[in-house]
Amino acid sequence: MSETFGTFDTFADDLFGHLPRTDQRRWAHAYLLALLTTEGKKSVRRLAAAVSDSPTASQSLHQFLNASPWDWNPVRRELVRRAEEPAPPRAWILAPAILPKRGGHSVGVHRRFDSAAGRTVSCQLAMGMFLPVGEAATAVAVSASAASGALGASGAPGAASGGSGASGASGASAASAAAGDCGGSATVSVDWRLFLPPQWADDPELLRRNRIPASETNHPRPMWVHALDLVEAQAARSTCAPAPVVADLSEYSDSVRLIEALARQGRDFVIAVPSATALATPATPGMPGDPGARPRLLQSAPTPVRLPGSHHTYRAFTEPGPAGARPSRIWLTNMAHRRMGQLLGLARLHQLPTATLRTLATDFGLHDFEGRSFPGWHHHMTLTSAAHAYRALTAVPDEQTLTAVRFVS
Repeated sequence: MSETFGTFDTFADDLFGHLPRTDQRRWAHAYLLALLTTEGKKSVRRLAAAVSDSPTASQSLHQFLNASPWDWNPVRRELVRRAEEPAPPRAWILAPAILPKRGGHSVGVHRRFDSAAGRTVSCQLAMGMFLPVGEAATAVAVSASAASGALGASGAPGAASGGSGASGASGASAASAAAGDCGGSATVSVDWRLFLPPQWADDPELLRRNRIPASETNHPRPMWVHALDLVEAQAARSTCAPAPVVADLSEYSDSVRLIEALARQGRDFVIAVPSATALATPATPGMPGDPGARPRLLQSAPTPVRLPGSHHTYRAFTEPGPAGARPSRIWLTNMAHRRMGQLLGLARLHQLPTATLRTLATDFGLHDFEGRSFPGWHHHMTLTSAAHAYRALTAVPDEQTLTAVRFVS
């Protein structure tokens, strides 16, 4: 965490100083302050009451969030800069997020099965970009390296000299403790995309009423396209060397299309695909026709594989698990130069956004957006990410400002 970001006002000025109007900047400060100080549900009415005595404050905050035409991209660029300032990120982590919603009017709302809840829910589906911060990400990597070191040539846990698996469990505990020291997470969210199901993209009235731009609907945008868009946006914003892309997309059957796109762009990645993904061992050079047989994946070393119809050779591996158990996901990477422990360390970073999403929901109102418009949704996600980033990246939060300042419209 940085000790150089200064006061809350400095943080807010850096994020929202680009806004052209004084009232926009003032209400941006107020909304961010309210997210940081309001307990419980973050409705616009409760947020307004936390920062203003004016009876019109709720209306002004609602206007700023849902109707004011401000660009969220400069804010997200500043979040990237702040997250990268202490140290270059070890990975660019992509993670889907299911945002439960009541009713059918919020932009992009639809019904889908939520594997975490074990049932079908009414929700919005988003894809987020997360950057590791603090020491928790390192602790996860250490845990993975320890687990890798406990694998023998057969891939069985405990086969290495003196290996009992205890070091891996200890590393995992260290990761959990480190995550707790960083506001309940070890990543910050810096960018978002919203999935629009076909029933939304094909309904002109829904598009008009929810102010959805044509760029979102001219071509189908499945989740892998949103993921690629996030990677390209992060590459454009980052001032550090490109980091490997890490994502668990094992619930998305088209995740291999993201892998192929990243390979064409020459980007490093470690991405999980469904365990049923068709893979083949590359044919022997000089032998025509036969693409090879289904490979046997080992936990002790990555296996060379190809996807059907692809000219790229990847490395596939699974995470250590119970002997004989079928893996729930297969990890693919193009980083042939990385050791197994390094690959496992990167793969396990995919766990970190889970804690971030939980913290964003419980402490910063991720699920509390009350508007219906596409711009309003992006404004809300940006402000929520900014509030969490302030807590996660500031070594000593400016509690005096947070508890004393009240705005009056």
